[in-house]
Amino acid sequence: MIWFLSAFLSFSTLTAYGQPDFERQWSRSTLASTHLGFRYLNRMSPLVAADLVVQGNAVDSISAYNRKTGHQQWVLTFKDGVEGGATLDENRLYFGSNNGNFYCVDVLSGRILWQFELNSESLTRPTVQGPAVYHVTGNNTLYALNKKTGETIWVKTNSAKSNMTVRGQTQPVYDKGLLYVGFSDGNFAAFNAQNGRQLWSKRIGDDKKFNDVDAKAVLAGDCLLVSSYANALYCLDPNNGTISWRHEEGGYFPVTVDGDRIFYPTVSGEIHLLDVGSGKLLKKVINIKGLPTEVVSFDNYIAYGESQGAIVVRDKSTLSKVADYQTGLGIFAKPTIEPETGHVFVMSNDANLYRLDFTDKVSNAFLWSRKN
Repeated sequence: MIWFLSAFLSFSTLTAYGQPDFERQWSRSTLASTHLGFRYLNRMSPLVAADLVVQGNAVDSISAYNRKTGHQQWVLTFKDGVEGGATLDENRLYFGSNNGNFYCVDVLSGRILWQFELNSESLTRPTVQGPAVYHVTGNNTLYALNKKTGETIWVKTNSAKSNMTVRGQTQPVYDKGLLYVGFSDGNFAAFNAQNGRQLWSKRIGDDKKFNDVDAKAVLAGDCLLVSSYANALYCLDPNNGTISWRHEEGGYFPVTVDGDRIFYPTVSGEIHLLDVGSGKLLKKVINIKGLPTEVVSFDNYIAYGESQGAIVVRDKSTLSKVADYQTGLGIFAKPTIEPETGHVFVMSNDANLYRLDFTDKVSNAFLWSRKN
């Protein structure tokens, strides 16, 4: 595995390119103790649950904060933290820790309800569907666990190895009784969600060094959109893996589908706007500082983080920059944006959680209908 995230130190500033602007409400360090080492790969996106926002870091812990005040409500400490992310279902929080265990936690109290030994680190979110929670570990093992008890339903191991991989793993995608999962050896496969039987497999990562399929697949009609790190974005037939089209740029993060358009963050440090039906390139966002995160689409805007820069908002039609906010050492986690409240939650590479509000600079009103 390699560490491909570099960062530079800068001071928090606020820049506006029109009337819309960011306003910082609060920021909190998510570290349980002082950390002076270099491990700035905090990839978990902030998770909002009722009055809480939950955030894990890649160092030592996962915590819950009051979304209005930023006051810490509870914290759980784990060796090497919670890097991949968490999934919420019925007030239960599911996540794998880099200490080699998987946890189910009461989101309101932080009480551990059950845990399961994985014997591998976790670099992605689990998927909860029906009675099961599905999770892929860093050693390419796919688990189906009972979400109430943590008991094993089935386990599937991809034993194929690759020479060199990027640090990451794909989140399983569930649709119509099937699970779609990518692996670090370049294979992308479909499994029966009930018994784990593999239905088909397609090799889409054919580079000698970086075969990884780390991006979560996205379904758009009869097109399963998934990228490999060093090769391309593919539109696959969900029934058999047949390739309908490919766009020759590698990707690490998932695409965002908005109507008939795709926003694709590439490993070349650009965002490509593509046509869903054909994969045709329509426009590009260039001069991004580092890698762009997964794109968030809301109202007339898109937002994303830069691994060596800021959270950036652009006009959805023209792709012109509207505003940005520097957090210090860049952003590797997808921002969480709530159009109904106007709240923006951002996790920085130096493990700081921010609550920002994206407001109209002149009237100081939210750019959408705000709820209390």
